[in-house]
Amino acid sequence: MDSIEYRDRAFTTPINPVCMIYMAYIFNTATGSYIALAPHHTFGRLANSVDTQIDKPYVSKLHAAIEWNGKDWRIKNLGLNGTWLNRNNLAANESLALRVNDEFHLAELSDPSFKVLDLTPPADMLWPLDVAPGALPQPIYLTRYHLLPDSNTPELAIYFDEQGQQWHLETLNAQQEHQSRELNEGGLVKLGDNRWKLIRAQVYGPTEVHAYPVQQLNDMEFLFNLSLDEESTQLELVSKQQKVDLAVRNHHYLLAHLARHRAADAARGLDNKSQGWIYTDQLANELGLDATHMNIYIFRLRKQIADSIPALLGLQYLLERRGGKIRFGCEKFKIYKGAALTLQSPHLIA
Repeated sequence: MDSIEYRDRAFTTPINPVCMIYMAYIFNTATGSYIALAPHHTFGRLANSVDTQIDKPYVSKLHAAIEWNGKDWRIKNLGLNGTWLNRNNLAANESLALRVNDEFHLAELSDPSFKVLDLTPPADMLWPLDVAPGALPQPIYLTRYHLLPDSNTPELAIYFDEQGQQWHLETLNAQQEHQSRELNEGGLVKLGDNRWKLIRAQVYGPTEVHAYPVQQLNDMEFLFNLSLDEESTQLELVSKQQKVDLAVRNHHYLLAHLARHRAADAARGLDNKSQGWIYTDQLANELGLDATHMNIYIFRLRKQIADSIPALLGLQYLLERRGGKIRFGCEKFKIYKGAALTLQSPHLIA
C-alpha cells in the first residue's frame, strides 16, 4: 500500500438527501460518518488489520466482515461476542445477505448501530478526502482512462494496464517533468488543494473487460485518411475480427506524424527497435503545439481507442517513451492523402 495515513474508509458529515453516492456504503451512527465498503470489509479492534476499527474491549480483534460475493453483499460474524443484524444474533461464522436499511451492532445491542444505506456493487474509484461540511463525497469512478480534474483543463491522467493489473498516474502539465508512477490501493492523488485515495474494488482481466474477442494492439492495422490540406485526419483500426472507424479527430494527426517518422527511419535502414524515436519538444514544435496540449492529445488518443475497443490489450505500447523521446509503437499502418496511398509501413509491403 502507498504511504498514506488512514484508519477507516469514513468521513464525518450530516446526511444530505439531495446529494447521492453511487456506491456501497454504511452509516456509523456513533460518529455520524459514512463508510465506503471494500469488497472484503473487516471490522474489529485491531487497528492495522481491519478496515474499520472499533476501539472497545468487548469487540474482537477481527469481529465481523461484509463481503461482496459477485451477487450481493453479506455480513459474517467472526467474533466471540456476537454480531447482531436487525437485533438478531448471528451464530459463529454465520453469513447473511444485507438489504438496504438493515442495521447491525457489534457485540453490544446497546451500542450505536451501523446502518446500511447503499449496496451498489464495488468499483475501483478515487475516494475524496477533502469533503465540504454538509455534503456527501462524490467519488470518481474509474474506467480505463481519466483526465483530472476534467477533460477541458487536465493536469493528470490515470489509466489501467490490464496485463499488469495496475493503475498508473501521469502528469500532463508542461511545467512539470513528465512522470508516470504506479498507483496502488490507498495511494494518494493530489491536485491543487484536493486529495483523493484509490480504492481497489475489482480486478480487470482480459476476459472480463467486455464480451468481445480479446485482441492485441499489434494485431491492428492503422489506416490514416488525411485531407489534401492535412487539416483533418480520420483513423480506422482494422483487424481480422473487426473494423473500427474512429472518425476525424485532431489527435489522429499526431499519430500519423509519428508514423511518418517511423516509416522514414525504416527507409533509412534502422532496425525495428530504433525506428520512430523523436524528442517530445521537437515533436511539439513540428505539430505547432505546446507540450501540455500535446500530452492531452496523447491521452485522448489512448482513451478513444480504449473506449472503442474495450477488449484491446497492449494499449500501453501505442506510444512509447524513453529518455525524453517518444514514438508510435505499432508496426502496421497506411497513410492516405485524399484517395492516394502515400505511405505504408514495411510490415504491410508484400
